[in-house]
Amino acid sequence: MRRLAIILLFTSSIALAALTPEDIETIRSELREPVTLRLENGQSILGFPTQVSDNQIQIKAADGAGEIIYTFQQAEIRSIEVPGESYKSLALEWSRSGQNEDALALMDLLYAQRSLLIPILPPSESNFFIIYAQLILDSPKPARAIAVTERLKPQIQNPSAILALEDTILESYYTLELYQTATELAATWVAQRNPYGASALGYYVLGISKLREENYEEALNLALRPIAFSTPIKTEKLAECYALAISASLGLRDTDYATALFAEMQERGFNWPDEEKLLDPFHEKLIKQLNKDASKTN
Repeated sequence: MRRLAIILLFTSSIALAALTPEDIETIRSELREPVTLRLENGQSILGFPTQVSDNQIQIKAADGAGEIIYTFQQAEIRSIEVPGESYKSLALEWSRSGQNEDALALMDLLYAQRSLLIPILPPSESNFFIIYAQLILDSPKPARAIAVTERLKPQIQNPSAILALEDTILESYYTLELYQTATELAATWVAQRNPYGASALGYYVLGISKLREENYEEALNLALRPIAFSTPIKTEKLAECYALAISASLGLRDTDYATALFAEMQERGFNWPDEEKLLDPFHEKLIKQLNKDASKTN
């Protein structure tokens, strides 16, 4: 059985090749199998969900030669079993090992199977799909990430997962250059987070909007806040904040501070980010200033 071969490769940590069309069809066939509702009265129902809300589910089940639609309130349901649970672990392992294309292809299938059921599944299911949204964001078609995150948002309960989802939503709008919404989300993010957290994303997005407006002083203040509170523990988007602070300093014509920040940035092992084109002219100006300073000392 093809599925067994895939899982055995995963559990034995053997390097996996890309998913073939045959693999995808095998997985898709399994995911098309009916779900099992186990009810509080001990009864089990096999069928296919047709409508789902946060308090009930309609499920289509075989009835002799025909079909019947059952409607159950959430309070009547003890548990729900969805085929393909083992593929979630496989997708996570592929994501962790950098096989993002395979992980995304597998999560596409899992999301198509489970998205309708999300309101009635345990919160851990929504937490799992945050990684899916992040993979979409890094893919050639990132726009789908917004629809996925909006679908997941009402179901997230774990505080850490909420923060991760908020980061993904903010980064989605910023990546898609929907700057007005991204700036509004970043302002809320900054108001609700500590500058010494695991991510500096909100400070960067809000600060870059100030740089775009040529409000260099405010851009500098925003960029410096996570830098001032940073620790040896990795902070996401800290390199971007350094680049933003340097750019804002150059905008304020404070080349000494800009070069001092760049030296500190290098000492900490950060590279200049190349994703934000708005920073490119400042980077060029910085390089010219460093070359000029170097020629004076030679």
